[in-house]
Amino acid sequence: MTENTPWEPDRRLGGNWRSLFDQPRSNGPTPPGEPASMPQMLDDGPTGDEAQIDPKLYHPWILQRGRSRPSTMLGLRWYEAKAGFWSGCGMPYFMLQAVEYTGDRMVSLDFGTRQFVIEGCGLDVLARRIKEGSALAVVEYAPAVWPQRPERPIVTAIRRMNSRDIPG
Repeated sequence: MTENTPWEPDRRLGGNWRSLFDQPRSNGPTPPGEPASMPQMLDDGPTGDEAQIDPKLYHPWILQRGRSRPSTMLGLRWYEAKAGFWSGCGMPYFMLQAVEYTGDRMVSLDFGTRQFVIEGCGLDVLARRIKEGSALAVVEYAPAVWPQRPERPIVTAIRRMNSRDIPG
């Protein structure tokens, strides 16, 4: 009859292999020699969660600055006036199939299964930034947040196009 105990290697040959998997847990302060927090990354510019909307001054898009690699996601943000909060979505740049623009008033983004139309004024620079992959987020102007309407550039609407909205 065999016992139901797990197999254990000879301690003389390899030591305690369980100690490799079971790390000691402590609720006390950080031991000396280890940093108290993770070191700051070398990126100087804002990243996804750090790219906050400035409630004092309207910026139609947020650019990455000081990063050596291109952004992986493009955030689209709009203000829900009835609810009183910001909504939006993030779309991966690798799914971006086409950037089309009509003058400086309209930019169309095709992500395959999702299409977005951005309307406003002075959007030719935005189209170029999205093509470069340097835009982190596009922010729709909200009069409830910024009472002073900016001259140019401005994003007046971000619309998601459904399959029934697209001709053909």
